[in-house]
Order: sequence, then structure tokens, then C-alpha cells
Amino acid sequence: MTQDEWRSADERRTWLWGRIRDLAGQGGTTVSVRHVCAVAATTLDACGVVFYETAPDGDGAVPVAVTDPVADVLSEAEVTTGEGPAIEAVLDECPALVADLDTKVNLARWPVFAPIALAHGVCAVSAFPVCLGAIVVGCLEVYHAEPVEVDRERLADGLLLADAVVVVLLSGLPAATGVDPFADAVEARWATVQQAAGVVSAQLDVDLTTAFVRLRAHAYCTDRRLTDVAADVVTGRERFSPEPGAGPGWGPWPEERR
Repeated sequence: MTQDEWRSADERRTWLWGRIRDLAGQGGTTVSVRHVCAVAATTLDACGVVFYETAPDGDGAVPVAVTDPVADVLSEAEVTTGEGPAIEAVLDECPALVADLDTKVNLARWPVFAPIALAHGVCAVSAFPVCLGAIVVGCLEVYHAEPVEVDRERLADGLLLADAVVVVLLSGLPAATGVDPFADAVEARWATVQQAAGVVSAQLDVDLTTAFVRLRAHAYCTDRRLTDVAADVVTGRERFSPEPGAGPGWGPWPEERR
């Protein structure tokens, strides 16, 4: 990279941070990942943005910041099905840039996620892994309403915004509650999913990773939202039971309590 390119990157980083801080200042709060997502939406001409945080063991991820209802639905679909650009970006540890979902290649690549995204008006997706050193700690995923080629400048901005997420995470400051009721509700629902995984883990005598897989599988097989299944598990309306004699973790899908 030339000196001019370095200077340009530094100037762009400063400009992006200015926008992030200004947005936080308008709400009278400290900078949070939510502000980075909001700036990503406007900077990258997105119709929605999600930040996923990966599990400590690297197996799975959950959305912790979502900008709008469509991003909420699609991020949940991606977690439930285990397929999509964010999943690939985390596994491959490099950006997944999809200019047009509505192609034979991408429909075959993500046979469940791609049709759902298209049905919700999302035609292109850019996913940027969020890395702390050599460790992938999350993913910043950006949705577009129209097919879009990610040029050099857009890619650079995406990577800079992913770096901004790392800085915010290292600060350890949580997002202020009460400022964005929608984002608060999304965060609360995913906290319920994590709680439900703990309940299923106890019911089946399996680890949390296996319990989370069972939750996702049941939501997918019954065509229900993962967060709805989780809420029923936590409230006791639904429970998971291992088949007698099959060993821990194996058996029928959840049974409704009568």
C-alpha cells in the first residue's frame, strides 16, 4: 500500500469514527455496536445491518445488534439454518461478498437462506468477519435491496467498520437501554434463546452446543422462529425429552406439555 493509500485509509477511519460518535452523541449515550451498525447502514447503502457475536468455542453465533425488522428475520433464519454469508465469513475468516443472491450459483450455495432473503426484498449481502488478532469474534453483515458490486472503497469501509466493532467490544461498555426499544427487544429475545439452550441442556443432559443445535433443528423442522421456540421452552410450554434407552441427547423432538 502506498503512502497516499495509507493516508486515505486513516482519513476514512477518522471520518467513520466521527459519524459513529456523532450518532451516539445525538442520543446522549456512549458509543455501542448499535451505532456502528447504524453508520454501516448509511455508509454502505444498506437496507439492514446485523452484528453477530460468535460463541466462545467458535461453534455458532447470535445476533447482538440488529438495525431493522428485515435484518431481524434474516439473521434469525441464518442462525437457524446454519447457512448464509455470515456463516461463511466466520468459517473462512474473510469477507463474503454476494453481489446478487438471485443466481443459480447462490441459490444452490444457500438453498434455504437465499430464497428467504429474496422474499424479504434483500438481493445482495456483504459479510465482514470481526477479528481480535487471529480470533474471529463476530461478523458484521450488511443487506442490500438491490444487486450491488462491492468495489474497493466499499470493501475498505466494511473492513474499517468491522475494526470499529472490535474497538467498541474492547471498551466493554454495553449499549444503553431505553434509547432504541426495537434493538432492546431483539437483544432480550436472543437472551431468551441462550436461556432456553441451558434448559434443553439440562433436559437432555448434553452440552450447550448440542442443546443449541437441537433448538435450531426443531425450529427449522416445525417452520417456527427460533426465538418463539425458545420462549416456549423457557416458560415450560414445550420441553425436550430423550427417547428411553437411546442415551443422552437422542430421541424425539420436543413434546408439548398437555
